[in-house]
Amino acid sequence: MLGILLASSLVSHTYTLIHTDETGHLPPLIMRTLQLSPSRQSAAAANNNNNSATKRQKRRSVVVRRLSARADEGGDDMSTLPLIDIQFEGFNSPDIPASPGIYAIYNDKKELQYVGLSRKISASIKMHCFELPAECGFAKVLPMEEATKVDLQDGWKRWVMAHVSESGGSLPPGNTPKNELWADRKKRGPSKPSLRLTNGMTPDMSFDALKPKIQEAIDEHKIVAFIKGTREEPECGYSHRVVNALNSLLLDFETVNVLDDKYNPNLLYVMKEFSDWPTIPQVYANKEFLGGHDIIVKMFEKGELKDAFK
Repeated sequence: MLGILLASSLVSHTYTLIHTDETGHLPPLIMRTLQLSPSRQSAAAANNNNNSATKRQKRRSVVVRRLSARADEGGDDMSTLPLIDIQFEGFNSPDIPASPGIYAIYNDKKELQYVGLSRKISASIKMHCFELPAECGFAKVLPMEEATKVDLQDGWKRWVMAHVSESGGSLPPGNTPKNELWADRKKRGPSKPSLRLTNGMTPDMSFDALKPKIQEAIDEHKIVAFIKGTREEPECGYSHRVVNALNSLLLDFETVNVLDDKYNPNLLYVMKEFSDWPTIPQVYANKEFLGGHDIIVKMFEKGELKDAFK
C-alpha cells in the first residue's frame, strides 16, 4: 500500500519521511495477477483511476526528500545563502532564477526588509526593485522548482521565524501587519498579449515603413501604451509604473512592446521620432498622444487620469 506521511516543525526545521515508495508503481507480480484474474479487473480499474494521485504522491516524495536533505545540510538556511547585489539592474542576474521559491530582500545596509514567496522569483524581485528601489540593495534566493504551494509556505515560515528569533521577536519591516508597500497589491486589468505591428517576416523597417503600422494601432484602439516589455513583465521601472496606473483604474488598454525586435523592428527608436517625445513609455488615448511616464503618473496621483480616457 502506497503512502507518504510528512512531519514538519518550524522550531526544529526538520522533516521526517515516514514511508514512501521508490518507484511509484505496484510490484510486477501484483500487476500480472491483476491482469490475468477476471475477478481483479475492477480493482485494476480503480488503480488506473488513482494513477494521477499516485503521481502526485511520487512528485511530493521527491520534493520532500530534497527538502529534507537540504535541511540536513543547512542549505535552506537563510543565513548561509549568498547575498546577490540587485542594485543598478542587478535583478537581471542569472543567479536569480525564474523558478518558484522563496526570497529575502535587504536594503543597501544589508538589513532584511522583506521575505517573500513566488512562483517566479525573478519577476517578483524585479517588481520590488521597480516599486521600492531605495529599499532593494541585495537579495537571497532559494529556488524550489517542484515545490507545491504548501512547500513554499513552509519555507517562507521558516525564514520569517528565523529572523524573528534572531531579532528578538521582530518581523521583517515589509512583513508587518497592514504593511502594503511590499505586497503585490495592484489591481490587474484583463490579461492580453501585446500588439504586434508586423508579421515578423521583416527584420528591419524604416521609419516610413513602420509609421503607418503605428498609426493603425493608435487608430484602432482607444488606449495604447507603448512600453518596454509586456504588461505582465515590464522591463523598466517607468513602464512598470505606467502599467500599474492603468491597471489600478481597471481600464481596458493595449500594450506594444518596443523591445520586440521581431514583430516591432526598430520601434524603440522610431517611436521617439513618431511622437517627437524622447522617452518610453508613451500612452495614446482617443488617437491622441497623452504623455510619457511623468505626465501619466502625475495625472494618476492627482486623480485626473481616468477622466482623460473618456
